Amino acid sequence: MLRREDIEWCQFYWFSTGAVQLPRVLLIGDSIVAGSRSEVADRLAGEVAVAAFSTSKIVGDPAIYRELALALADYPIDLIYLNNGLHGLDCDDELYRRGLADLVDFLRINAPRTRLVWRSSTPITRRDDPAHFDAGLNAVVQRRNRIAEAVMAEREIPVYDLYSVVAGRPELSSGDGFHYNAAGVAVIADHTAAAVRCELGLAQRRWRIGGLETDFPGVISDWHGFRRHDFRIDGVPAVLVEPGGPAAEGRPWLWRARFFGAFPQADLALLRRGWHVAHIQIDELYGSPRSMSRMDNLYDVLTALGLSQRCALAGFSRGGLDAWNWTVRHPERVAALYLDNAVCDFKNWPGDLVRGRRFPEEWSHCLEAWNFTEAEALAARVNPLDNVEPVAAAGVPLLLLCSEADEVVLPEENSYRLEQRFRELGGEAVTIRKPGAGHHPHSLENPEPIVDFILKHR
Repeated sequence: MLRREDIEWCQFYWFSTGAVQLPRVLLIGDSIVAGSRSEVADRLAGEVAVAAFSTSKIVGDPAIYRELALALADYPIDLIYLNNGLHGLDCDDELYRRGLADLVDFLRINAPRTRLVWRSSTPITRRDDPAHFDAGLNAVVQRRNRIAEAVMAEREIPVYDLYSVVAGRPELSSGDGFHYNAAGVAVIADHTAAAVRCELGLAQRRWRIGGLETDFPGVISDWHGFRRHDFRIDGVPAVLVEPGGPAAEGRPWLWRARFFGAFPQADLALLRRGWHVAHIQIDELYGSPRSMSRMDNLYDVLTALGLSQRCALAGFSRGGLDAWNWTVRHPERVAALYLDNAVCDFKNWPGDLVRGRRFPEEWSHCLEAWNFTEAEALAARVNPLDNVEPVAAAGVPLLLLCSEADEVVLPEENSYRLEQRFRELGGEAVTIRKPGAGHHPHSLENPEPIVDFILKHR
């Protein structure tokens, strides 16, 4: 059900109205767009004419279409850079899903020659405590980002990940939980301007590596003080972060199989030691052949660009399925495997046959990713716990972080069982247990034990 906020607002802004020779972009969003539009226009001055439409209305509100009609009326638009997701937070997911699909359809009907791109909503932190997410509200943002990714994928609309660019960076926050200080606005404006240049073909080119199409170096932005590349490999979003100084000998790299940007303590520590950090989008693929194919593609591109032939591979939570299965597929390419509260059998999560706590949305995604019926999934032997021997026999060293009170991915049905089987088969394993800790937070406040393990086995 639609529930409007106590105060609703909208703003229109046009820059460089006389520059009819330039391509024009329309930024659509909320106060994040309103706060950064001037800096985006400054960065694109002489290249792109910028317009901005900001509103507090959630998609699904019929009033948003009246406002959008005004935003589209006076100038031809070449590119729409679109976001909606931080308002109407008490509205349900289905209203958001339907509203977002309707909004995209509206734009395609009313601006049929305009290219559309989506960017993710930014995180919500606690007021006056920007180092921590607001657990309730940020969960809504994360769900909506997943919904938006699915809607855009169905319509073949590119997605730019602004969430992970600013997540975990309290120094960029204004302190109110939603907005950003001058440094944060600059990071957002840099990312937006780079994305616009990329989509308008002003700064990027596509080329091929081993039969794979990529636009690397892609969109370049700042990530925790390091140079970040957002690019695509055969259309799939990928990330590469460069070390701050010279690369370490051999150009080693850490691969975050899932949840890039979350709990990045070890990632940052390795970047400071000359490592690269990489990621390719494998959301909701659960270690399936589609995930393996995407991971193969990232490996092929990055090694062709000169990174080491062996990586340190990290699997957080459900990312454990992807990290383990790729290690089974290519053990010679993995110098060290780091699993953090990892899912080791999708029958335990999201299937959860042990406690009867099935997670229906994630279970449905898992079945779809593998193209399994439920009966086929329950009979399949495609999980890490089913394939311990190839990794142990290959001598891949394993680091396990286990939260003893993990209420989501039960350690006794996942990490503990994997550890036992791995050791029985002669595998080298180091286990760090976190007494009393739940599924979150991942990693360690002091990541040195993780970093030491990875450096030892590089």
